[in-house]
Amino acid sequence: MTDTWTDRDLPVLRAAVRIYDETGDPAQPNELARACGLDIDTVQRAVRALGREPFFEVEEDNGGGVSIMGPPTGHALRVAGQWPSPQTQLERLISALEAAADDESQPEEQRSRFRQVALALGGAASQIAIGALGGAGGNLLS
Repeated sequence: MTDTWTDRDLPVLRAAVRIYDETGDPAQPNELARACGLDIDTVQRAVRALGREPFFEVEEDNGGGVSIMGPPTGHALRVAGQWPSPQTQLERLISALEAAADDESQPEEQRSRFRQVALALGGAASQIAIGALGGAGGNLLS
């Protein structure tokens, strides 16, 4: 079985998000085909698959073709890389804390606290932090 996510669906998703960002309109299959260098049938299959997740609302026409009918969802924006995921936000926070811990202009006591918080967020508290950053209302994300 081929990896349709990497070779087909993800490039179409990224193109759809980019086109929406640039134009304010949902991308249509012919635009996506040009943007991705894929044939229209392949793009149609990708759009159908992406509509199931859902990354955007998809409407099927009488001939069996599909069109994107709405803006990309927040999930689509995160997967396409335009919005950070909770994991990415946590990684950025940990990196900032590690940089602060390495900043020799800060008092050692403060640097030590930064190190401890970075270690905790990277370890046992990571799922709690991801849940909070993801707006999960205290529910842990898996």
